[in-house]
Amino acid sequence: MSIFAWLLVVALAACAAPDAVGALASTAPRKSAPFQTRNLIENHQKGLKLRVSTTSIDTSGQYVTVSWSGVEDPADTDMVAMYLADRDPSETWPMKYIWTSTVPNAQRRGAGQYFFQVYNYYEPIKFVFLRGAFGDKFIAATSENITSTNPQQPTQVKLAFTEDPSEMRVTWLTQYEGNPIIRYGLSKKDLSLSVTANVSTYTPADLCDAPANSTGWKEPGTINSGVMTGLEPNTRYYYVVGDEGEGPSSKVTSFISAPTPEDTVHLLALADLGQYNEDGSRNFAYWYQYYEPADEFYAIDTMQYTMMHMILAAVNNEAEQDGTVVTYPALHMEARTGKYHSAWHNGDVSYARGAEWQWDTYGHQIEPVTSRIPTMYTMGNHEYDDPNAYDSRFSTSVDSGGECGVVQQKRAPMPTVTERDMFYSINHGPIHFLQLNTEANFEPGSAQHDFAVADLAAVNRSVTPWVVVGFHRMMYTDSYYGFTPTSSQVVAADMRAAFEDLFFEYGVDMTWQGHLHNYQRTCPVYNNTCVDYDDEGVARGPIHVTMGHNGFMLTPFYQPEAPNAFDGQPTFASFGYCRAEVNRTHFNLQMLDSLRMELRDEFVLYKPEGWQLDREANLQVMASVTPVPFPMLIPISGWGAVVEKIFPLLAMQDLAGALEAFGPSTNIWKVLNGKFRDLEGPFMLKTVNTIIDFVDARLNATILEILANGALPAPAEDIMASYDFVASAWKGRIASLISSEVV
Repeated sequence: MSIFAWLLVVALAACAAPDAVGALASTAPRKSAPFQTRNLIENHQKGLKLRVSTTSIDTSGQYVTVSWSGVEDPADTDMVAMYLADRDPSETWPMKYIWTSTVPNAQRRGAGQYFFQVYNYYEPIKFVFLRGAFGDKFIAATSENITSTNPQQPTQVKLAFTEDPSEMRVTWLTQYEGNPIIRYGLSKKDLSLSVTANVSTYTPADLCDAPANSTGWKEPGTINSGVMTGLEPNTRYYYVVGDEGEGPSSKVTSFISAPTPEDTVHLLALADLGQYNEDGSRNFAYWYQYYEPADEFYAIDTMQYTMMHMILAAVNNEAEQDGTVVTYPALHMEARTGKYHSAWHNGDVSYARGAEWQWDTYGHQIEPVTSRIPTMYTMGNHEYDDPNAYDSRFSTSVDSGGECGVVQQKRAPMPTVTERDMFYSINHGPIHFLQLNTEANFEPGSAQHDFAVADLAAVNRSVTPWVVVGFHRMMYTDSYYGFTPTSSQVVAADMRAAFEDLFFEYGVDMTWQGHLHNYQRTCPVYNNTCVDYDDEGVARGPIHVTMGHNGFMLTPFYQPEAPNAFDGQPTFASFGYCRAEVNRTHFNLQMLDSLRMELRDEFVLYKPEGWQLDREANLQVMASVTPVPFPMLIPISGWGAVVEKIFPLLAMQDLAGALEAFGPSTNIWKVLNGKFRDLEGPFMLKTVNTIIDFVDARLNATILEILANGALPAPAEDIMASYDFVASAWKGRIASLISSEVV
């Protein structure tokens, strides 16, 4: 457990008034409570009943009523959680859960009910009523098991291109191996073409680390994947997947086959999407070495819960995925238009991070898109990173939860160079896409860098005048994270050293990336210098577009001073996605706000008909550019130390002030404790500035030394300088940018 969590429980439990902040833990929780395996002992309570409205579901995604009664002395720490039925809850994680205190009248009556959405998880599931103090959870009641009556129902259907534009791959899941077949044709009533699909799966032995191969493991079912061949270009095809003979099949769905270089292409562009529980229950969130499963320590509507989520907003971008609530409906609406040729998702896809059932949640939620629109993926840190991942360039990162890229590649096969070298390229209408893996080695001399060099050198710009390179981490970034090997600025510098000259020489038009959870774009740039447009209006250099604002907690972590490449360029901390319309002469990229469905940014790149790449001219521009230095950064570890460790101590010392600033009567409390929360830029700004104001009124270097009691990781003056640096960004440029984007 991080020190701030321990301090929060001990300090606030000792000092808080129960009627003001709700029930607080009477003892400090042990690490990973309440879901640490040794805590979950069987202690069924007489009279407590936990019932389910059905023991079988006919359709994946069906709602099940879970009811409980006979609860003596209901507590805010009581929970109902869903588990894999054939696994001992002491050996796995809960799949989802609720605090029973959030159900109206449940505390007064000692009874209540909740409507849980249940997918076909290819294993039976059950519900468990958990009671006890935070450090000593126990199982008070268990429901009957729930199974699927339709285990071969095709689910999580995904389309993807292969290297051959006359083909289309389709992948789906079932529980067992059957006789999978794809039927397709030019109309709903004429599915006369067919192809047999292959079957595969993966096991814990295929994954490289915990929790994916241990506490987070779940059987994936059978992965069915086949390729439709002989497709005419830019043509609508209809298809259905299922078992040959009497087995169940999917709904008839359609897609548009690969366009020709002469066609106008419509695209969606995504990154950092994630998933959420449509029934309003909570996911079990694994936050690794930062916070452990911190969300599980505190009941909702307590000061601990509220402060923890304030701290997460200030220092961590991997905690919540509230934006998916608005982005998924927007993407579903786009998919129903039937106009899109493809979607491109550049990393951080499901955010399962070793909780394998969350891939099922993602697969079901994205299916209305991926069953209609071929979707092409790249690896993000939350799919790939682990010290044991193949060719990993990050020796300490465990962001994938032990998945190491295997789960994503198995569930959504891409035309990668090899099964382990997860990078590739394809032509798509007038665009050449090069998709790279920033989590594997990309330095000159690596297999990936060699592939990129050879690929760009071979592009025929007479056929595909546009080149887009997709990857997860940013090549240019405005983030104030800048010192550790995995930090945004360090990786961006490494990427520029490896690729900037190559991309400029070969006339790459754009890069698409995520990782930073906001939307930003540079000017046409080289060496942090804007190189603008030539006399015909053609951009002289690549524009780098960060589009990591799809669903996960936003990160308007901008520097106090803008890097030259971003100065005056659009920057938004609001949930959304991108779409594009492209022909041989115009590339129109739009960013939409998915909450309001409003256009927030748009730009158009132009090339005259017959345009040709002039590498020599590009080399001359490179030689003439005077690099513009990037703004000076300082380590921000002091910011984290103050917000995580000292802020809770200050709240303990002045509980009355804390209640006034972010207690139950405040908007911060109400939003953070809500079921579906608005965590866009303005609310994040208010939350973080509330922390800053609270700290600034109570802290200086002398008080910091007293509170830390000699346990400071650096001199107090350095910690305060680090804190002041980030605070100045939030009070200055971040506030200005967010205020200017409010609609």
